[in-house]
Amino acid sequence: MENQTLAGTLVLVQPDMENDPDAKRGHIGVLTLTFSEKENYVKFPEGGESYFPAEQVMMLKDKQAVFNDLTNNGSSMPLDDFKAMYKIMLLQDRGTSQALYSALAIANDNPGIQERVLEPIIPTQKQELSKTYSR
Repeated sequence: MENQTLAGTLVLVQPDMENDPDAKRGHIGVLTLTFSEKENYVKFPEGGESYFPAEQVMMLKDKQAVFNDLTNNGSSMPLDDFKAMYKIMLLQDRGTSQALYSALAIANDNPGIQERVLEPIIPTQKQELSKTYSR
């Protein structure tokens, strides 16, 4: 996703973050601004706004990636993890903000599936292309 499309995305602040001065570890919020890999602003429903490095702000993976992981590895994972991933996939399929919020809450409550359903946001670096001339 590009920076413009990341704004407004529901995100989860990394639950196992070590240094958390604002005590927002594991909270769900809305990504408001993405400036760089070190400065990404998240606004929280209970009030307040904080900024975090990109690797500490997690968003849901694409639902097709979750589905593929379920079909390929579902038989080898614990039943509770399978159920949680399946619920997340169904909630993503709904596509409403409430459903995505619930999916992030399920991911937050199940540490065993976080690496399977969450990925850090990656703000793209804006690059200017220089005009080239050929002879």
